[in-house]
Amino acid sequence: MTVVVGVDVATAEIRATAVDPRGFVAATAARPLPPPARPRPGWSQQRACYVDEAFTALRMLAAQLGGRPVAGLAVTSTSGTIVPCDTRGAPTGEALLYDDRRTAPGAWNGELPSALGRIAWLEKHRPAPRYLHVADVVVAALAGEVQPADTSHALKSGADPETLRWPDRLLSRLGVSARAMPRLERPGVAVAEISATAAAHTALPAGTPIVLGMTDGCTGQIAAGAVTPGDAVSVLGTTLVVKAVMSTRPRAQGTAVYSHRAPDGCWWPGGASNVGAGVLASARPGPGPAAHDLAALDQAADANGPARVCCYPLTRRGERFPFDRSDAEGFWTGRPRDRVEEHRALLEGVAFTERLALTVLARAGDFGAGPLRAVGGASRSDVWLRIRATVTGRPVWVPEHPSSSFGAAVLAAAATVHGSLADAVAAMVRPGRTADPDDRQREALESSYGRFLAALRERGYLDGELAGAPQSG
Repeated sequence: MTVVVGVDVATAEIRATAVDPRGFVAATAARPLPPPARPRPGWSQQRACYVDEAFTALRMLAAQLGGRPVAGLAVTSTSGTIVPCDTRGAPTGEALLYDDRRTAPGAWNGELPSALGRIAWLEKHRPAPRYLHVADVVVAALAGEVQPADTSHALKSGADPETLRWPDRLLSRLGVSARAMPRLERPGVAVAEISATAAAHTALPAGTPIVLGMTDGCTGQIAAGAVTPGDAVSVLGTTLVVKAVMSTRPRAQGTAVYSHRAPDGCWWPGGASNVGAGVLASARPGPGPAAHDLAALDQAADANGPARVCCYPLTRRGERFPFDRSDAEGFWTGRPRDRVEEHRALLEGVAFTERLALTVLARAGDFGAGPLRAVGGASRSDVWLRIRATVTGRPVWVPEHPSSSFGAAVLAAAATVHGSLADAVAAMVRPGRTADPDDRQREALESSYGRFLAALRERGYLDGELAGAPQSG
C-alpha cells in the first residue's frame, strides 16, 4: 500500500503523482501556475507562487490516497529558472524564467552559464539573501528550511557535478556572495523530512523523507527508463530535449552539450533546443483541417507522405542545441502548398533536429544505436513517432507513463523502497508502445534531411563534420 510521490513544477502547472513500488499510479493532482510575463524584450518572469500551488496539489493528492503511507517525495522543475529568496527560502520577488535573457552588464564572457547570468542581474538590480531554483524553493517549504540544491537543477547556475562546488572565482567576479548560494549535493539523496508545519498544509505524513530531485528533462528521462549506458531519450514538449547515458564524462568541450550526473555516477549529456511542438501553435490559416485539430492534421499529413519542402522550425530567434547560436533563425526551403504540407514539414523539421542532436551526442561519447526512448506531450502522436523513427533510423519506444512527475516518483523510490535507480526503473517503468521506421518513406526523408543540413551549413550554423554526418543508427 506504500506509495512514493513526484512533484513536477513546470512553467504552466504543478503536477503531483503518487506511484506504488511496482509502478502503478495511485493518484494524480494538478494546479495551474500564472502565465509568464514578458514586460520587456528578453525578459521572462513569473509570480513565484510555487509553494502555495504545490501544497494545494499535494492536499488534493493526499485526499485521493486516503491515508496510504508515503515512503518518500522528490521535486523536479524546469532548469535555469532563478528565484530570489529570503534566508528561509521564501520568494522575495518574481522568478526569472529559463528563457529570460537578462545578465549583469559586462558579465558575459562566453563561458557564463545562463542561469548564473540571471543571478548576477538579480544581485545588481534586485538583491536577495538567497538565489534558489524552483525545486529548492518547494523543498525548503516542505522541510521548513533551505536544503542543499541538487547539482542537476544547479548545473546551469555553474555547479560542478563532480566536485559539488560552485565557481567561486566567477561568483566573486560577478559580485555574488557564496553565502547567497545553497550548499550542493548530488541528486537522489534523502536530505530532510516533511516538517510538521508542511504536513498540516499538505496532509502528507510528517517525517516523510524528501529526496533531492533532478530537472524535468532528467526526470522525463527516468520516466522513459533511459538510465543504462548506451540509452538515448528525447523529451518532446513545447521544446525538444535530447539526452544520452554514458559511463564516462563526455567529450563536450566547445559544443552545445551539457552533462548531468546521475545518482549512480553515470553521465547524462544532452541539450535543449528551441525547436519543439510549440511551433505547431503557429500554423497559418487556410483550407483543410483546422490548425488546432492536430489529430486531423496528423492523419492528413500521414496520407500525403513526406513533404516536398523542409524547414528549421525554431519557435523564436536563437538556438541552444544541437548548436549554440544566438542569431539563428528558422527557415523554409520552399513554400508549402497547403496547411497539411506545412504541418508535415513541421513534424519532419523537428525530427531532423532530433537526428542532428543525436549526431552531436555521438561526437561527445559512445552510446548505442538501440531504440530512442520518447516522452513528452508530443509522444501521443503515432504519426509523429513514425516520422521520428524513420528519420533517426531507430525504433521509438514510449513508456506507459511518460511524465516528469512519474520520473520524480521513481527517483524518490530509488532512495527509499528500491536499492538503486536501476532497480527502481526495472520495477516501475513499463513499455507503452513502439513505432518502427517506415522503409517506404526512408529515401524521401533522407533526401530532405540532406537539404536540411545543407541549408544549415549555408547559414553558417554547422561545421563541416556535422553537416556531412551519416544517418544515426
